[in-house]
Amino acid sequence: MTSSEQFQRARRPEQKEERRLHLLETAKVALHGGMEVSELGLNELARRAQMTKSNVYRYFENREALLLSLLEEEAVLWQDELSTRLAATRHATAEQVAQAFAGACAAYPLMCRLFSILPSIIEHNVSRERLTEFKRNSLALAAGVADQLHRSAPALPFSAYVTFLRLAMALLIGLWPLSNTTEILADVLSLPELQPLRYDFETDFAAGLLLLLRGLKPV
Repeated sequence: MTSSEQFQRARRPEQKEERRLHLLETAKVALHGGMEVSELGLNELARRAQMTKSNVYRYFENREALLLSLLEEEAVLWQDELSTRLAATRHATAEQVAQAFAGACAAYPLMCRLFSILPSIIEHNVSRERLTEFKRNSLALAAGVADQLHRSAPALPFSAYVTFLRLAMALLIGLWPLSNTTEILADVLSLPELQPLRYDFETDFAAGLLLLLRGLKPV
């Protein structure tokens, strides 16, 4: 079992990276287990990871910086998932691209959850240096994804997919909380007359993405 003493003795670069990954994995397990983001402070993370809080601060300046790193990790995994889904088709149609994109996002609910609070919470409490690094990483990831989409569905130019990703992100940020409501709101929306107000993330996201792709098609 990992102990705080083992982590305190870590000095080599590979040991430090192991410690950082251990913290990320601990946070991921907690959030997948139903913990609210607001409950995952660095004190709680240190307790779960069996590390001292001072050690945790060596890797993450605060909870938001931790969530930012966790989001980056999830996004890379999501990109691999999207690539696998796109590889199943040759010269994919707009419908297939929308379904693959929405399905890949739905397969990574933690990523969607973190993206949904990125502009309102996470980005409000991290250093300028870390935020700049995150944005540059995001730009590189988006370029890679746009290239994947263009190679799978060349009917749209690369530049159109760059625009598509910007708008898709805004759609995801809004649609995720609408589709994952509180228990009491879900109960209210179960009323038959309120059916038009219900959202299903994957279905509605795919529909919105398809509209974006059709709108970006050259005339």
